[in-house]
Amino acid sequence: MKNILITLSFLLLLTSCEYLDVVPEGKATQDDIWKTTQQAEKYRYYMRTYMPNLIGYDWSPDQFAGDDMITGGVGTTYWFSSKSLIYGEENANVTYFGRWAPYSTSGGTNYDIYRGIRYAFYLLDNVYKVPAISPENAARYAGEAWYLIGYYHQLLLEYYGPIILVKRYIPNDAPDSEIFVPRSPYDECVKYIAECYDKAAELLPETVIDTELGLPTRMSALSYKARLLLYAASPLVNGNSDYVGFDNHDGTPLMNTTYDPEKWKKAMEAAAEAISVAEKFNSELGRQNFMLYTSADSSLPDAERGRRNYRDAFTKEHWNGLEFIEAKGDRGGCQTLQQLMGPRPIANNMSLGWKTTSVPTMEAVEMYYTKNGLPWEDDPETKDIDPYAYNAEAGTVNLHLYKEPRFYASVGYDRGTYEIDGKEITLYLRGGELHGSTLKETDEYQSCTGYLCQKWIPKASTYSIPSNSFSFYYYAYPYLRLPELYLSYAEADFEYNGSLSTQSLEYINLVRKRCGLPTFQASWALAGGIPTGQKLRKVLHQERSIEFLFEGRRFHDLRRWKEAPEVMNKQPRSWNRDGKTAEEFYQVIEANQGGRVRIFESPKSYWMAVPMSEINKNPNLVQNPGY
Repeated sequence: MKNILITLSFLLLLTSCEYLDVVPEGKATQDDIWKTTQQAEKYRYYMRTYMPNLIGYDWSPDQFAGDDMITGGVGTTYWFSSKSLIYGEENANVTYFGRWAPYSTSGGTNYDIYRGIRYAFYLLDNVYKVPAISPENAARYAGEAWYLIGYYHQLLLEYYGPIILVKRYIPNDAPDSEIFVPRSPYDECVKYIAECYDKAAELLPETVIDTELGLPTRMSALSYKARLLLYAASPLVNGNSDYVGFDNHDGTPLMNTTYDPEKWKKAMEAAAEAISVAEKFNSELGRQNFMLYTSADSSLPDAERGRRNYRDAFTKEHWNGLEFIEAKGDRGGCQTLQQLMGPRPIANNMSLGWKTTSVPTMEAVEMYYTKNGLPWEDDPETKDIDPYAYNAEAGTVNLHLYKEPRFYASVGYDRGTYEIDGKEITLYLRGGELHGSTLKETDEYQSCTGYLCQKWIPKASTYSIPSNSFSFYYYAYPYLRLPELYLSYAEADFEYNGSLSTQSLEYINLVRKRCGLPTFQASWALAGGIPTGQKLRKVLHQERSIEFLFEGRRFHDLRRWKEAPEVMNKQPRSWNRDGKTAEEFYQVIEANQGGRVRIFESPKSYWMAVPMSEINKNPNLVQNPGY
């Protein structure tokens, strides 16, 4: 389970590690790579094996180190690595995420991202020399290399802040002066990564055929550039006085602590450029290049249609090529997600079947809008209703009765429905019940909040009790979806102009319409009109968070918005898991964290530490603040 699972394109274009025999480590091997188009094509795919796996419970901090998902209190950090970030266990000598250098502690995962950058440059230096390769293929492979150079740098930037930039192929025997260089200022990193994506966009196709799903496109390059520039405009790295004095040894500031509003304009323009490619009509496809996925019968009521559209976007297609701009198909990661999220099939037996441990937080449940598309406290239909009061007629609390379609598509709650094993079941999550607490906190596989995640569980996935076997429906896991561009444009527009333009409202409403909500204007008309100022900022953050709950984006958004200290230092809550009656169960208590306490230290916890082993080797490196 701890092995790094390599994920490539939809049809698993690399099905083994045979190509590892010809990575460029010796002179003869280097020459062999570029002798034939077949070898060059293998190398083209090999470059992607350094992409960290974002699927599952363990390989990346993104999905479980925010405030929207939580793993059981009994599981150790060895198995649930994100706990190292949540509970302050990461430091310069101990990391569970070997990204800057591939040296994690036992139980962690390693990706030699800087080596991935080096190999991408190696292709750039040689691909045009391959005999008989067509100019079109050579250019496309070069575009993929530039895309990966940008992508790998961007990953490092998100996890570590200012990084060492690599701008060419550096051979193994290069002098120390070329290898042991200082970190580059954050703005310089952003500028260089954006340039890499621009170069990639010039060379890559707008879309790919089905057998190439997962390979870089012009759309993916421009979309990641939009994500990069939105982050660069955000409070964490745009005028943050916390970083005064964060300098290289020669006194060069690594962060610009003067706020620049023009960065929001650049982010808005980058999102607009990517959206224009998405919405361009593709004559071969008979539609625009990318669009929001819809599957439900348009004659269904809005709420059910919206629930079905949103749910099917993730688990109906093996690969959602309509909406997924970057995704990975990893059978092992997908399988583990399902195994650790599904409801227990046999009462008090944790050794068989679905092993519930990765679940939504109560905070995520509270975040969802009402059916009117408003926060609970702003909706005139719910603001005077106690969300935690038990509704005897419905058999559950009010919090579960007035929610928007994305809630019902994503969350399993006590006495609510849940799709699995080819059917729809009712969840019984109270103490001692089939899907609920085992009444022993030391048992591992049970929900620590009283909720289950539905979003990643296909109805078609089944577990057979007689044969003790699973049949999984596999799907690609999205790394970047089209709605992100729409909501990024709106956020940047608001931050730059102080209000939402007609275009921003149109983009927000595209996302809302797909999931069966009223327009932004219609919803807020119920509450006296669209809010302004800080209230509108809060609402836009909520719009984005809801759309991407349980996808790993909340982890990054909380940091760039500088909301993480307030949010991540709150101890998560749950229903009274052992309560056997409705009266006993529906009491809010602290979630079981195995006796641990959440810790987020500012500015330390925003980024991971540069490994001390690297600082010891490179005298020009400085450590991140707080470590």
